[in-house]
Amino acid sequence: MEAPALFIRFKDNLEIILGALNSKLEVRSMPYNTSIPLEVDLLAGILRIHGLHFTSETVGASRLQDFYQWFLQNEEQVADVMHRVMEDKKAYIKTDQGTVLQKEMLYRRLEYFKETAHTLDVMMRQQQLKSPKHFQYPFLLNQ
Repeated sequence: MEAPALFIRFKDNLEIILGALNSKLEVRSMPYNTSIPLEVDLLAGILRIHGLHFTSETVGASRLQDFYQWFLQNEEQVADVMHRVMEDKKAYIKTDQGTVLQKEMLYRRLEYFKETAHTLDVMMRQQQLKSPKHFQYPFLLNQ
């Protein structure tokens, strides 16, 4: 999927993820409490370079709710920044792993949220269809 299409679906993807995380869907065995706040922070780092400041001390996947609220208040500015980053083929960002293109960094963040939304959407549909569980997790059986 091309980067502009990823951005067009970004808000929808955030809503799908939040809907799944706020549902009865069992995600404790999934890495989202670790990966979502990391991805939100990486995305916020790109936006910070261009003057948009998002910060949250919320732990775990709940940080996405804070980001979503902030995003809704700053949607036009975020869209403008993302558009400028996508158009700039020479802007770099220093990371712990080295120097990478801002465009590539943004593209990977948008891709992450797309894939996460897709995975959680599939899991929600399977739950709604009452699909059998594929694995028996011992810590889930004590409920």
